[in-house]
Amino acid sequence: MPKHEIEANLPAHRVVNTDLSVTIKSDGKALGELLISKGSVDWRPAKHQYSVSLRWETFARLMERWHDGDLK
Repeated sequence: MPKHEIEANLPAHRVVNTDLSVTIKSDGKALGELLISKGSVDWRPAKHQYSVSLRWETFARLMERWHDGDLK
């Protein structure tokens, strides 16, 4: 099983104009960066310049579908 590492850069106050950034690694290799903001959640895969952005409502529906087995 791979060893996962998580590094978070938390703003000192409520997220207003600064994203919360979480770097995810598996066995020492970067998987990507999760950016959390007021309006969306973004995933930037390692070695990619651009991220995939989902509004919170879309993210919630996607996770519910995954939970219900629709996306497995």
